Amino acid sequence: MSMPILFTSRGSKVKGMAHAEKQEHVERVYRIPLRATEQVFMRVKEQTSFDLDKKVWDSGIGLSSWITALASVDDAGTPPAVTAMKARLLSSDATKVIELGAGTGIVSLTLGALRFSRSPKAGCILTTDLASAMPLLGHNIAANASLFNSHATHPKDHVLDWDRPLPPEVSAEQDGFDVIMMADVTYNTSAFPSLVRTVSEILNIRSAARIRDPRLMETMILLGYKERDPAERMLWGMMREIGVALERVDERRGAGGDPVEIWIGTVS
Repeated sequence: MSMPILFTSRGSKVKGMAHAEKQEHVERVYRIPLRATEQVFMRVKEQTSFDLDKKVWDSGIGLSSWITALASVDDAGTPPAVTAMKARLLSSDATKVIELGAGTGIVSLTLGALRFSRSPKAGCILTTDLASAMPLLGHNIAANASLFNSHATHPKDHVLDWDRPLPPEVSAEQDGFDVIMMADVTYNTSAFPSLVRTVSEILNIRSAARIRDPRLMETMILLGYKERDPAERMLWGMMREIGVALERVDERRGAGGDPVEIWIGTVS
């Protein structure tokens, strides 16, 4: 998952400039297999600064890899939660997905490309983060627009601050969402109460909608997680308190370090 990048420093040719200008952005290219003989290439720009919401992190890469591989998973012998997640994410059904803490948008971009190849009838992918992440997130969505050229599969960037009420773009979805996606949302344990409250509010939209239409299924949660501190796992207990049971269904290993764990959450 971790991908080393070679940085080179070249002296400036401008007289009087002692140092070369700092490289502020890096663009990564990812290959996404769509069918047996079809593939696309996705470009994701990140910043070299220390802004956490402007970098590509291992959990985002790992979760994107897992979603891509999910297309070829044989349902026979597969855990029911994985089969249900596959049906929601990678069918032609009208699936509504929201990503929290999207950062550069790599997970939503990957899902958009995969769903576009399946010609879904309707649905949406809401890709959310703080206002500070919007310029880079919007750039990455625009740069890959040809990969998901339909309303149902084109990620839509929106500001969602966990410390504030849900924005209208989220609360206005009367039937709620089928899937909440999250990757690399555990680095700041002090934000967990706000994150869990946001998840709960999104789940409540679907729960209310099910009173009107019992055919709707409860929202599922898809989480990519790489441990940095054991204290981060307090999130699992906090999620149980709002009625969400998280099940570890897989992992993705990179060149080194701990694997990216794939968790699926269901409302109990």
